[in-house]
Amino acid sequence: MYSVQTVTSKNTNILFFLIIIMLFSSVSMIAANTAFMVTNEIYRGVSVGDIHVGGLSVDQAQQKINTVFKERTEKGPVIIAKYKEQQWTISAQDIDLVIQADDLAECAFKVGRTGNIINRLQERYLAIHQGYSLPITVQYNRDKLQSILATIAKSINQEPKNARLKPINHVKIEVVPEVIGRKVDLPQTLVEVTSNLNTKLAFTFLIAVEEIMPPVIARDLEHIDGLIASYTTQFDSWDYNRTQNVLLASKSIDGALVRVGEVFSFNNIVGLRLAKFGYKEAPAYIDGMLVPDWGGGVCQVSSTLYNAVLLADLSIEERTPHYRPPGYVPIGQDATVADNLLDFKFKNTLAQNIYIISEVFGNQLVVNIYGKRMEDPPEIYVVSADRRVLEPTTLIKQDPSLDIGKEIVEVEGQKGFIVSTYRIKKVEGKVIKQEFLASDEFRPIDKVVRIGTKAPPQEPKK
Repeated sequence: MYSVQTVTSKNTNILFFLIIIMLFSSVSMIAANTAFMVTNEIYRGVSVGDIHVGGLSVDQAQQKINTVFKERTEKGPVIIAKYKEQQWTISAQDIDLVIQADDLAECAFKVGRTGNIINRLQERYLAIHQGYSLPITVQYNRDKLQSILATIAKSINQEPKNARLKPINHVKIEVVPEVIGRKVDLPQTLVEVTSNLNTKLAFTFLIAVEEIMPPVIARDLEHIDGLIASYTTQFDSWDYNRTQNVLLASKSIDGALVRVGEVFSFNNIVGLRLAKFGYKEAPAYIDGMLVPDWGGGVCQVSSTLYNAVLLADLSIEERTPHYRPPGYVPIGQDATVADNLLDFKFKNTLAQNIYIISEVFGNQLVVNIYGKRMEDPPEIYVVSADRRVLEPTTLIKQDPSLDIGKEIVEVEGQKGFIVSTYRIKKVEGKVIKQEFLASDEFRPIDKVVRIGTKAPPQEPKK
């Protein structure tokens, strides 16, 4: 019983002291705030950005803000943008930067004087004990700022470039390292600048730049030490449109890296053969007829590549012969392509990456394949066998508009062929492998002759 009374008495005393402390604190706070209420100065601890205006009148604060703004903006740049060792400066005049000192001074004076009693007390407490900073509100020409940042970005931006092989001669090659791309994040840079302008009158910031690695880097080429296969075809350089198409397609596959186990797609690499990409109309076989078509001549590039791939001992994944055998490669050694329809594909089945260099010299198209050379590589030949000629049929058409006995050849017939193609590998003159590639049939084109059936006019009877 005695113990309980003692504990209760102690709790009562503690509560009494707490009430006294709260009363004194309240009286002190009320007294302090009463003193604040009678002053015509900005409460101490209030600042505009990093400009302290506490204890000043509105006019004094306005004058100080204007003075500091002038000092900081006239002596040097207000913005310094940096990227690595480079830097660019932007002055207040460049972006028409001005400050509304009168508005800021008024806002500073209103701290602790507006809102409900709780808000006013809270702002006054923060101003005294922690400081109360208002953001600097400046006005500037946003279009000019964006234009300046865009100009800076243009000087930094750089397209990535693949590492590439540079042949020095028929034996030696050189690896030209990749170029890492750069792209300024303009939206992020603008956010960085505007957020700083709301807190500082002069500042330095780092430009946000993304680095872009190219698809092919020097490490991808480090095991390639020489030429492993080459094939050359010729074309009529006087045919401007066809030459232009050959040049474009050749340029598309030039510098292509095919990694170990990767399948190369001619259509994916070259893209659509359309006028907007620079391709011209040139003769091409469509349904057996030689007619003008966009990208005519591109098949010479795919066929030249096909033969180089065969000599490099790579695996053929997809290949289609022409409707008629072209004249730039031996019969049975062509590979036709067509947008979204026919593709030429091969797979790198070697132990190292390979690299394609395709170039045009005058009227010659040369496709070279570089890779890791073997000490004693096999000799590789592509040969045709089982070749058969298919004779055309002659079709006779009677033509009543022609006189009897007259003949006109409407379509010149062409012979057809059936041919099988093999890849032969030899070591020290001995065949170690004979690989069947394809059996192609080029159908003959029938000869069409029109024969007249028109009877001669009868002479009048005398």
